[in-house]
Amino acid sequence: MRKVLWGLWVLVAFSACKKTEEVPRPAAGAVGEQTPGAGEPALEAGPYTVTKEKLDAYVGYQRRMLDVYGTLLKGLQGLGALVDAGTPEAMAAAREGLKAVEAKAKAEAEARREANLSEADVNGIAEVVTAVISQRQLGRTLQYEEELKKLEALQAKLPPEQQQGMEAQVASMRAQVEAFQMLADARRDYGDANVDVVLTREEDLIQNYQEMLRVFTGTRR
Repeated sequence: MRKVLWGLWVLVAFSACKKTEEVPRPAAGAVGEQTPGAGEPALEAGPYTVTKEKLDAYVGYQRRMLDVYGTLLKGLQGLGALVDAGTPEAMAAAREGLKAVEAKAKAEAEARREANLSEADVNGIAEVVTAVISQRQLGRTLQYEEELKKLEALQAKLPPEQQQGMEAQVASMRAQVEAFQMLADARRDYGDANVDVVLTREEDLIQNYQEMLRVFTGTRR
């Protein structure tokens, strides 16, 4: 389970860049804008709309970031131990580490430009992708579908009276599988259209995630 949680953390780290900017609100009374009346709550924006074109660009952006993160991690190897040592070499290593972080930020911005994606695009798409792909990946890791098939096969071999005794267990496992397949939580939070678009690149997104996991764990091929 620890490996599963680590993997999901990598997915979140890989999916989104840091949100450092907020979209400015239009000034009250601006052309095309209405000022809410006294006591009237302001309308909240809905979830980001993921299009097929933006998602395709995002998949390419993720692949570009594989090399960026790999280079960053190499630049930070052993940095913690050196800094703790408090030596001149440690300070030099710290400066090199900061350079690596700065280079990562520049490469990230360049990757967004090449993909024709804004920071808001990357963060918006990443939020939906993380909700969908983390659920899918967790389902694969826990192998609920395979376990359900085994449980159903075992139930089928039992006498009728014993089959009934397993019905609750089989139903519970089937509900778990359906939850991972249907992605009810993600659909509720982000809408069917967003989830369905992300699923068109499910295999590519999971492949990118798995490759990034290898980068973070030092096992990249």
